[in-house]
Parts: sequence; structure tokens; C-alpha cells
Amino acid sequence: MKMAWRFTPLALAVTGALGLSAHGSIYGTMSNFDIYNETETEAHGAEIELEGIDSFDLSRTFPAHFDNKSVDLYNDASGSGVRIKYTGYNFGGRTSLAPTVGTSTNGHTCVNTPGCEHFGFSTIGASPTGAKFYWLDVNGMRIGGAPQQIPFSGYNYIPAAGGGAPRLEVEIEPVEVHPQRADSVWLKLFKTKFERAVDLDELMSNNGIVPEDAAETETEWELLEEGRPKQFKDDLDDGSVKAIIRRFEYYTYTGPYDEEHEVNSAWTGEGDPPAGELGQFISANMEAANLEAPARTHGDFNNDGQVDAADFTLYRDNHGREDDDIADADEDGMIDEADVEVWRTYYGVPFAHNALAASSAVPEPTSVMLAISAGLALVVAVRKR
Repeated sequence: MKMAWRFTPLALAVTGALGLSAHGSIYGTMSNFDIYNETETEAHGAEIELEGIDSFDLSRTFPAHFDNKSVDLYNDASGSGVRIKYTGYNFGGRTSLAPTVGTSTNGHTCVNTPGCEHFGFSTIGASPTGAKFYWLDVNGMRIGGAPQQIPFSGYNYIPAAGGGAPRLEVEIEPVEVHPQRADSVWLKLFKTKFERAVDLDELMSNNGIVPEDAAETETEWELLEEGRPKQFKDDLDDGSVKAIIRRFEYYTYTGPYDEEHEVNSAWTGEGDPPAGELGQFISANMEAANLEAPARTHGDFNNDGQVDAADFTLYRDNHGREDDDIADADEDGMIDEADVEVWRTYYGVPFAHNALAASSAVPEPTSVMLAISAGLALVVAVRKR
């Protein structure tokens, strides 16, 4: 059965209900990705290690085909952070993921595809300084001891200085898999800017949010050499930008190395990778950084700019669910009574692109509100039975 975790209520009440102003900081970051089991061993579980964050920074993880999940803090010689561990693979009668050569996906194909899996996580405020992904064997141990060759981004908000605009920096560094030589990967990157904050569940292909078209290509190809981070910058001089979304495609580098184990590619920095240097697909990763709180953290669960009865319907229909952020106002990984209290607080308050109205008195309960309250009591009573 799935295990849930709880966060400090006061911290969540402050960040979830009040939000952070656009261009004042990063409200949160998220990652949604496909990955194949490209080890030589059947995988029965998986582990995501997020460096530099605490348990209250992690708001949720995306559902996957595993019976058990744990979220634990770690503090050892490698650093400190949070480890999300899945065990008990269970999908379509299968109890393990067989080794499979990866093929290109749109970043959300592996939700229902045997041989690969889909994972996701989101944070509030703090962004992981690094991340690693491991497949686990039948005993819950890391297969091969080394992480899979999938890079994750680190985000850093730089305030405005000297008359310039604030900016968001994104840094990517290939994961060290083989200590005796460089581990390099090919990257293809798409980017779009959005005028509202987004949720983890929205980072899906073919939904009009995640960039996929050639016109949204930030870089056609980039060779990421191990130990040499690649940085991308976004100026935030336009106050309408509330989220920046990137879609990463990673492929192995199969070109030559010199005697010092340094990349010796024939690539000139433009055009496609040279023949023989572009290897198999590794992963498609869809990431986003929010510069303000998503609408649902104010009770606007359907993101239509109003907190009304329609939002309560979404809450009612999803009450008791875990790992689904559609009506999770306080970002604690569960849809429960605390979320409807946020909705009740902001009932009737208008929004503009998710932004909380600067000041507005909470209206007195109307007949609609009273009827909904009665319905809430019935929902809770039925759930408890």
C-alpha cells in the first residue's frame, strides 16, 4: 500500500495560502520523466535521491506502478537530502521491469508502457541542488551501485541588481556513472514561458503546455561533458511570466574519448551529432519552475480564476486521494479537510492568472455556501464509514 507523509502545518499554511510574489523567488520546481530499465538486471524498485532539500520542501511525487513508497531524510558522506524509494513493482501482472533498450518518448509515454516507468516530483521553495535516479533489485538494493545516466536541473533565482532584470538560472551537469572515464550525454532542449503557475499533473505531452514544437527549441543539440555544467538563463523583465517550462531529451554520447578520458567529438557546436556519436535514448524529462503559487493553493482547483462551487465539486470527487494535486491546497500530498478549509477561506475571491487578489474581505456564507457545507459534512461522514 502507498505510504503518505505529512509536513509542518504552519509552514504549509504560510506558503500554500499566501504564496510567494512573482519575481520575488521561486515558489517551486517540478520534474516529470520517463526512463527505461537499461541495466542488465530485472528491476523491482526505484529510488530518487534529491540533494540539498528537506522533507517539507518535497510537496509530492507522481504515482507509479509500485505497491510501496517511502520518503526518508539522509545525511551521510555524500551530503544530505531526501530519498524517495519505491518497491513492489506491480503492473499488468508483472512484478519486475526487464532490461529494455530505450526508445524516444514524449516524456509521458511510460505511464502505461511495460519495460519503462514514469516518475515525477515537485518541491516548494527550495530546489534540489542535485538529483540521482537508481533502479533497485529484488532486495531493494541499487543495481550496479551507480545512478542512471539521467541529469536533473538545479534552479537558482537571481534578484535584480544594477538596474537589470531578475533572472532564473538553470544548470545541468551529467551524472558520473563510470569513475574511470567521462560520462557525457547529448541534450535536445525545448522551452516555453507561461503566464500562470503550473502543476505537476500538467507536465504531460500533447497538452499544449509542455514545449515540443521546433519553434520552441531552445537548443537543437548540446553535448554535455561530465564535470562541465551547462547553464541556461532566463531574464524575467516581463512581469507576466509566472512559469518557465522546459522539456529535455537525453541520449548517450558514443563518440571517441582521448587518452585522458576527455571527449574527442567531431561536433562543431552546430547541426546534428556526427555519425556514430549519437547513442540510444536515455530519458525525456519535463521540468518547470513556478514564480508564484498555483491556483489550487488558494482554493481555485479548476484554475478558472474563481473560487466557487465548481472547485468544491473537484474537492468532493477527489477527497481521500493521495499524490494527486488537483485539490491539494496545502501541498501535503493528501486531499483532506484541510484543503476545503483553504477553499472556504477564499470562496468568492476573484483571481487573475492564479494571483491572489491583493486585498479582499472574505464574503459571508451565502445559501450556496451553506448547502456546500452540508454536503461536505456528508462526504466526510461517508468517508469515515
